[in-house]
Amino acid sequence: MLKKTSLLIALALSANALAKGGVSPYLPLNQAPELEHNVARLLAVSKNTHIMSKPYKVHDIYNVLQTIRHSYPELYQTLSYQISPYIQSDAGTFAKATLAAGTKNKTLPNQRGQTTKTNLIVEGGAYANFGRYFGVSVAGIANENEILPTQSFIYLGNKYAQVDIGYREHWYSPFNDSAMLLSTHAKTTPSITISNVEPITSFKIRYDMFISKMTEQRGILNEEEKNSTVRIYEKGRPYLYGLHISFAATENLTIGLSRLMQFGGGPRSVTLKDFAEGFFTPGAKDNVGSKDANEIGGNFELGDQLGSITFEYNNSLFNLPYELYGEVALEDTLGGTRNNAYSFGLYLPFIANDHSLRFEHSNWQGGWYANRIYQDGNRNSGNVIGHWGGDEHDYTDYPPAKSMSINWHWQLSAKESLNTTLRGLTNKRDGYKTSYELQTAYTRKLNKPVWGAKSLGAELYLGKDVYGEAFSRIALSANF
Repeated sequence: MLKKTSLLIALALSANALAKGGVSPYLPLNQAPELEHNVARLLAVSKNTHIMSKPYKVHDIYNVLQTIRHSYPELYQTLSYQISPYIQSDAGTFAKATLAAGTKNKTLPNQRGQTTKTNLIVEGGAYANFGRYFGVSVAGIANENEILPTQSFIYLGNKYAQVDIGYREHWYSPFNDSAMLLSTHAKTTPSITISNVEPITSFKIRYDMFISKMTEQRGILNEEEKNSTVRIYEKGRPYLYGLHISFAATENLTIGLSRLMQFGGGPRSVTLKDFAEGFFTPGAKDNVGSKDANEIGGNFELGDQLGSITFEYNNSLFNLPYELYGEVALEDTLGGTRNNAYSFGLYLPFIANDHSLRFEHSNWQGGWYANRIYQDGNRNSGNVIGHWGGDEHDYTDYPPAKSMSINWHWQLSAKESLNTTLRGLTNKRDGYKTSYELQTAYTRKLNKPVWGAKSLGAELYLGKDVYGEAFSRIALSANF
């Protein structure tokens, strides 16, 4: 008890910097499963929270955590301990080593392009705050093939305008297992991001806006001639602009609006005027046909755009808390054929104290992540920047599809947990089969550290892909 009391006092003292109008570091995203599970529980049971994009700022999570001190004391104590490294002036936040063996070379969902054939993974993170208005974050993944920065950037500013410069990830969706617009499925891109630490007004307005440079595309459209079947493509690196805004519609309901614009690169020049016209009048600046292109030039069209409207509602029914959320996403605009995607999810954070259950479903029309200007579509280093299902088809084929995932987290004891996800995907076009996969991870905290490891884990990932071919992967990990 004395140890816990001391911890809570230390948290309160060290968190003063978070409450004085300064900048905030971030929690990891798809790198610390136990911490992220408890944060998801926290946000589902708390009131008037209204946070929809990730990664989560430590400032937000700390403030929300104080609201459940008496209603969920066990979750409060567990999360207080887990986030304690993130609210100091500087700290190493997490470190993990994984040894794995797998078959088939299938892309792992939401793991920055890593595959079942990735054998050795070392990941970790640290940060340092230099006063209230400046800090440095270093986090990433190293495997046998490459180094993948995840949250490596400098951050500066104030509570209404924090600027992050470097490799900062973005997840524009209330969904947990996938995101139609932007997720961690592809490699992180270098970017400049501006967002607010403190929500604005009583509507709890939050914004996140960035500009980044993507990896090289194998071909970007140079020009297009009338009645010609020959198109000239050149290699290049497009830009990606993202904007997310969310606000509180009611105490329990959050509405979010997101926008992505992929433009320029290689032979395509873009002025500030072009960008402004594409942002404010996308129908006039997008989906230019060959006839119009002949008259106004093939370079007139800005690029490709994606958008979404999301909602998240949390409440309780017969003392059972739940979170209901959904998304309508759109690819292309009124200037051409509209292409939609529909997703919904349900999260039950506390089925008794030891279980939580999450169900998510997405359904999208053909042509998602494809674009005639960019031969690689909405991809970075060969992986789609959104939903993991967008990689599960032939590279140049973009069929309509639907996906489903069910996640069950079982807290076996105070030291043991089992986290299991079932996924299914159906491409609605001949030549594909329905894919099924199982991913289950067991974690156990150690009574005493062994060679510095505080917990050990084992994970099994297996199934059949959309071609009916079996794949499998087994991994052993240590958290330090």
